[in-house]
Amino acid sequence: MISLLIVDDHPHQADGIAHIVTESGLPFIGAVYKAYSAKEALECFAAHRVDIVITDIRMPEMSGIELISRIRESSRQVKCVLLSGYAEFEYAQRAMELHASKYLMKPVKDSELLDTLHKLHGEIMTEANRTQMYQQAVHAMRVHTPLIREAFLRDLIEGKAILRRDLERRLQALELPFTAGDEVLFFAIQLEDDLSGYNGHDKALISYAVGNIGEELLQDSFDVWYTAMNDRIIAFVLKPRENKGLHAADRLERRAKEFQRSVYRYLKHMISVGIVSSPVAFPDELNEASHKSRLLFRNREDKVAGLFAIISELPQPKLSGLIDSLYQPPSLSNLMEIGRWEEAYEKLRDIFAELEHKWTDSPEYAQEAFFVIAGSFQFVSHKEGKQLVDMIGPLYASMLEKHTTWDLRSFRDWAFKSLQCIAELAEEQKPGYRSTTLSLAQRIQQYIERHLNEDLSLPLIAEELGFHPAYLSKVYKSETGQTLSDYLLKRRMEHAAVLLRKTDSKIYEVAEQTGYQTAHYFIKLFKNYYGVTPQQFRQGQSGKR
Repeated sequence: MISLLIVDDHPHQADGIAHIVTESGLPFIGAVYKAYSAKEALECFAAHRVDIVITDIRMPEMSGIELISRIRESSRQVKCVLLSGYAEFEYAQRAMELHASKYLMKPVKDSELLDTLHKLHGEIMTEANRTQMYQQAVHAMRVHTPLIREAFLRDLIEGKAILRRDLERRLQALELPFTAGDEVLFFAIQLEDDLSGYNGHDKALISYAVGNIGEELLQDSFDVWYTAMNDRIIAFVLKPRENKGLHAADRLERRAKEFQRSVYRYLKHMISVGIVSSPVAFPDELNEASHKSRLLFRNREDKVAGLFAIISELPQPKLSGLIDSLYQPPSLSNLMEIGRWEEAYEKLRDIFAELEHKWTDSPEYAQEAFFVIAGSFQFVSHKEGKQLVDMIGPLYASMLEKHTTWDLRSFRDWAFKSLQCIAELAEEQKPGYRSTTLSLAQRIQQYIERHLNEDLSLPLIAEELGFHPAYLSKVYKSETGQTLSDYLLKRRMEHAAVLLRKTDSKIYEVAEQTGYQTAHYFIKLFKNYYGVTPQQFRQGQSGKR
């Protein structure tokens, strides 16, 4: 319902218009107020909510134009309609300047008046809806601002590119007191407790509670901005408040120690703290600072929790050979391709057991394992004619968004859950013709794995499996996309590479163990496959053991 104020120094005219409105039965009209002077109108406007003002222009003491001007000083939303017995250009021009909604000539026709009210009611409703939507957007923004701030900081720390003007615009929109080039302090904490028994909601609550404690302890001396990098690590960016920059590093160290104690006292969780010793440039050096803290925590993976350290320059990690289980045949992709799921699980267990020891040496080992494992999952998904997202669902988004911040536990959980999804979906799709032909391809590959050191050939394999060689070759090619001879060569060369790298067997012994009768023929095939002779390959690998 909307309210109406009718203003005219001739009472009978104000009463007449009010009568027309009240008798019209317009469903959206509520209160109808009348005033016989501009002074009375202002008093009524101050005492009641008014949506539409209909006023005569020519009135003693204060004109309708002046009245609208006074109303506009306190409200820009009220709709104003001017009445005049004169078609004077000056009045019409001034009415437009004051954003009057309508200029009506006396005597006012009932239809014209009611049409005007209909139109103004529509405008009022539209504006009210727009205002409501804006208020809802503002409320949603306020509710979600902490999450948006966290996600933005996480992007900056991870080194995602952003134009300088866009950076400043977003900082202002999120009401963050940071600007490009600021010298800021950086530290990170790591939750040391085993969180594997907690669901996602509980982990988020723990992270929120820890971050809140940190902010409470630091905000009197610093502008605080923090974000959860993963389930266990929270990164803090601090800007010393005005006149409090002196000795900021010392003050941070004292508060961070108190932070560590408070988390244990109130939440019963133990955290490790890593403070980057020198100020860093915002946002360009955040990624490097974060890398230092992650490296510190990774190096403490198997050591006593509750670390408190000031990070200066950490020595560059040295690589110590390959992750052997990652490449030891049969590979993870081979095992999944032929449906040996239990062995694929065992393969993952071996990879992560080895990775656990090498995890602290260099982050590159984690990256190497991730790309090989994720690539194996994609290989099998594409062989099934599907995208990886179709096979592992929400785990795919987790892979894209979070893999750079995973700790070893998170990486392991993702890998085993993804393998489970792929295995279950592959098993569900077995019935029918495809199952028959795929099981034949599996049987062929399994036979080759068991007899890799024998003199294998297509006729021999076909005879053992009870099929004509031509049929066997055709089915294998249609199912796997490669010829049987190519697969046999690939597996023999992979096995030979492992033997050359891991054993001291002579070249002719390696040839025999990969099914070749003569060393000369083996050397020729090996060089064609790898581009070097077996001896050159072994010499190139000797320094990497």
